Amino acid sequence: MTSSMDKIRENLGKNIKKYRKALKLTQFELGVQVDVTEYYIQYLEKGKRMPSMSVLAKLADALRVEPSELLEK
Repeated sequence: MTSSMDKIRENLGKNIKKYRKALKLTQFELGVQVDVTEYYIQYLEKGKRMPSMSVLAKLADALRVEPSELLEK
């Protein structure tokens, strides 16, 4: 059984990857813009981590979307 938090992390990861690829950014390039490692971006995209609110805001800025768009299904 998948928890609500698991679903949120999964949706977040899929959306980060979708928007990153749309901008033709590598995980490394996105990490530099957000001030995190490319490995952290990998963990986020795989749904293994949940970012802090400040990192979520930086991700949204770097990906040119609203933070809420990163959390959508």
